[in-house]
Amino acid sequence: MSNFNTEFIMELFLDDNVSTLNRLIVATANTVNENLENISYIKRTLLKQQGIIVQPSDQFRSVKDVTIPYENKNFFELIVKNFTNEEYIIKFKMQKATVQALITFLKDHFKPGGSIVPLDKKVHVFLWALVNDCSFKEVGQIFGLHKSSVSYIFHEVVMLLAEQRYQFINWPSLEEQHITRVKVNSKYGFPNCVGFLDACRLKVGSKRKKRQVSNFILLQAVCDETLMFIDIHIGEIGNTVKGKVFRETQLSQELKNFIDFDNHILGDCEYKLRKNLLIPFSREELVSNEEIKFNEIHWKAHSYIGSAFGLLKERFQKLNHIDINRPDAVQALICAACVLHNFVLLHEGTPVKEEAVINDEGVSIDTNVVKSAVEKRQFICNYINYIHNLS
Repeated sequence: MSNFNTEFIMELFLDDNVSTLNRLIVATANTVNENLENISYIKRTLLKQQGIIVQPSDQFRSVKDVTIPYENKNFFELIVKNFTNEEYIIKFKMQKATVQALITFLKDHFKPGGSIVPLDKKVHVFLWALVNDCSFKEVGQIFGLHKSSVSYIFHEVVMLLAEQRYQFINWPSLEEQHITRVKVNSKYGFPNCVGFLDACRLKVGSKRKKRQVSNFILLQAVCDETLMFIDIHIGEIGNTVKGKVFRETQLSQELKNFIDFDNHILGDCEYKLRKNLLIPFSREELVSNEEIKFNEIHWKAHSYIGSAFGLLKERFQKLNHIDINRPDAVQALICAACVLHNFVLLHEGTPVKEEAVINDEGVSIDTNVVKSAVEKRQFICNYINYIHNLS
């Protein structure tokens, strides 16, 4: 299939707000633009060989009422490729070596098509749109591409990353769980904790339609002490009740199989107390100083997941308002961002300060004595206060 046909078909699916006639005009103009680019490139090359300096032409040229920018056609080739590591951190929120590692990784999963845009440029276009929250038109003006090409590239890379979900987001082994519980217990004094559960709401809806009421989608995640996501679930748009979304997930059904009885993950009061999911005592239950101390230590340890969500949304600004119409494309984008979040941490390390382990002991729980979720939480509460009183 030709590049024209490919981009025209993709545009039909990716832009719900444009009529079929407008899509045809955009795709046609884009093709004309690419032909003009090739002619201009040949002309500039010949003039350069003859020692003639080519002065930049008008900033914009119009092709059948579709305005296409020309001044930044070589922005990627001449400027971005020469960015320093510090400039990469500012512009792309990650190190230059990390971006190159991402390009190398995606090469093995990239399926060459009719597009003339090389993979390294595609990755930079995608990252620019994701990190800076620019419209596809604005990104196109920067990189010398039409907005339909940027849209195609963006969703193409999103799908490549989302398809790698289970390579980068997976439940930790028993050995990895042990490392987490040791570090968390040493830092905060909360024993046997192997993960942190919560959910964040992400705004979804058009930015152009001022009167349109924005909706929200829930990203539920579990992270470890390094802020790496070890499980994610993306709900349906409009369903923002954390407890309800959790009950629909595989994690909810399989939690007791993922974690030994002694261990647990931490969640807030919007979740239901379980043997392997400990939540704080509610205000109605607070009757002692010991339970208040439990809540205090629980809150400190549980803050890892809030930090993970904060890092995700700070780095990938587009998640703060997802201006995409199709629900499946919204879910794919969130999934891809979580994959990329883990990818960056794997290559650059966690921003959490590493501390020396001063207490690597957990606590064993006798299942003949402690049988219910309420009993387990009370047992952990008593243990935390006992250790606190010794110090």
